[in-house]
Amino acid sequence: MNESNSRLWLAIRFFDLPLTALSFTEQFFTDLSLTSRPLTTSNLDGATDKPQVVIQKKRVIFANSLAQQAGVQPGMDITTAQLLSSCEVLPRDETKEQSVLHALSEQCYQFSPYIERYSSEALAQSGLLLEISTCLKLFGGIHALCEKIITQLAQTPYGFNYGLAHSAPAAWYLSFADYAISGAESKALFIARLNKLSIALLCDYPRAVEALRKTGFNTLGDIATQINAKSISSFKKRLGPEFTDLLCEIYAIDQNFQQAALFEAPRNNYRPVEWFAAEIQFEYPVTLVAQLEPAIENLLQQLSTYLRKRQQQCQSIEWRIADIYHHQELIQVHSDEPQSHWQLLYDLSLIQFNNKALPFEVDTLKLVCEQAMPLQQRSQVLDFEQRRRKSTLQDFTVTIAKLKARLGDGAVYKLGYRDSRVPEITNAILALAEKCNQQLPDVHLKSLRPTWLLTTPELIEQRHERLYWHGYLVPLVGPERVIGDWWQKPVARDYFLAQRQDHLPVWIFFDLYNKQWYVHGVFA
Repeated sequence: MNESNSRLWLAIRFFDLPLTALSFTEQFFTDLSLTSRPLTTSNLDGATDKPQVVIQKKRVIFANSLAQQAGVQPGMDITTAQLLSSCEVLPRDETKEQSVLHALSEQCYQFSPYIERYSSEALAQSGLLLEISTCLKLFGGIHALCEKIITQLAQTPYGFNYGLAHSAPAAWYLSFADYAISGAESKALFIARLNKLSIALLCDYPRAVEALRKTGFNTLGDIATQINAKSISSFKKRLGPEFTDLLCEIYAIDQNFQQAALFEAPRNNYRPVEWFAAEIQFEYPVTLVAQLEPAIENLLQQLSTYLRKRQQQCQSIEWRIADIYHHQELIQVHSDEPQSHWQLLYDLSLIQFNNKALPFEVDTLKLVCEQAMPLQQRSQVLDFEQRRRKSTLQDFTVTIAKLKARLGDGAVYKLGYRDSRVPEITNAILALAEKCNQQLPDVHLKSLRPTWLLTTPELIEQRHERLYWHGYLVPLVGPERVIGDWWQKPVARDYFLAQRQDHLPVWIFFDLYNKQWYVHGVFA
C-alpha cells in the first residue's frame, strides 16, 4: 500500500453461511489447528448428494450448487423451488450464523485487533471486516498476512470470498470480484477496480439503485464520473444522506470539507471472550477428597492471580474430575458475593466435594471459570470503626455462603413483610440477595404476632376434649378475629395465644369455615 498512513481493510464474505451455519459446533473451533494451504480466491461450498435450500419468510435465501443447477434462485418461493429441484428445505437460523461469526472472529483475533461484523439483509450474506494496516510489519507485509488469514479460514467448512481495499465497504464490495492479493495494491488501484462493479451490489439501498438505473447509471464508475463532474451534494439531495455517506466512504471523499482523512473515526477494538482453565494430572489414582485438597488450593490460587491481574472477580466456578477411562463428573461452586481471592472458594469447594464420595479414582482435576466480571471499585468513608464492621460483614457473608453450600440454596433465606390482614401473606420468604421490606406492618404493632410462622398451619388434635400438638395446649389470650381474602379464598379465623404443657408459647386459631383448630406460629 503506497499510502503508509492509510487504513487497509480485508473483507471476508461467507457466501454459504445460511446453509453451513446450520451444522455449527463449537468443538470444531476448539480443535482447529493451522495447516499449510496455498492462497486461493475462494472456497466453493462443499459437495453434497442432494439439492438444499435455506428459506426465510417462505422465500429461498440460499441454494447450494445442485439446487442452482436445477434452476433455483434466491427470492423464489418454496413451492417453485421444490418443483424444480426436489430440494431439501431448511429454515434459516440467524442465531447460529452469529455464533459462527463470533467463533471466526476469535480465530482472526490473532491477526488483527480490529474486527467488525457485516451483514447484508438483501443478499442474506454475512462476513468479517479486518483492519490490517497496523499489523503488516508483524506478519511480513500484505501478501504474507492475507495468506495466513485465508489459510486459517480455509480449514473451516464455510465458503468465503475476500476483498482488499482502503475502506470497509469498498473491501466488502470488492469481495464480489476476483482479484488476487499481490501486496503492491494502492488506493488508485482499488478505486479502479470498484469502478468496474455493477450498482446491483448496492442492493441494501434498493430505492437508490432503482433511481440510479432510471437515470442511466449501471456501474460504480458511472457514479464516480458524475461525482467528478459535479459534486457529491447532488446525490445527497436525490438519494438521501445515508446512501451518500456510503459513497463517500467507498471513494474516500471529504464531504463538506470535514477533512475526514485527518479525523478518522476510531476503529472498534475486538474483545475476545476470556476464561480461565487449568488442570492437574496426578501421578497416582486419588480416592479421597483429602488427597485433592492441595491441588484444589493450587488451582484456586492460580485463578486468584489470573483475576487480580485483570482486575476481575467471579461468582461461579466449575470443577471437573476425570479418571483414566475418561469418565467425568462436574461440580459447581457458587458464591452470592463476587470473589477475587481464593480462600472462600476453597472452603465452598471442599464442602461440595465432601458432600458425597468420589465416584471413581480421580486421575485429573480441572478448574474452569467461564464468566468473570470487572472488579467493582467501592468508595470508602473515613471511619475508624469501618474495619471492624467490614470484618463482621465479611464473616457473615462467609458463614452464609458455607451454609448454602452445605444445605442448598433453598435452605437459607430471609423474611420480608407485606401489609395484609391474612397472617401467611404478611411474611415473605426471599433469597438473601433480594431487597426486602423490614418495616413491620401496622397489624404487628397493634396485635399479638409471632415473628416466625409455620409455612403451612398444622392441624391440632383433640384428645379427651383438650387440644393436643406435641403436647397439650391451653388457650390464654384471645380471640382475635381475622377475616380477609373474600375475593379469592375466604379466610375467617379466631386466633389465640396458647401455652403448651412444656411452657412453649404458640399461636393457634380456630377456622370458622371447617371448624378445626390449627397451630400457625411459635413465639420466641
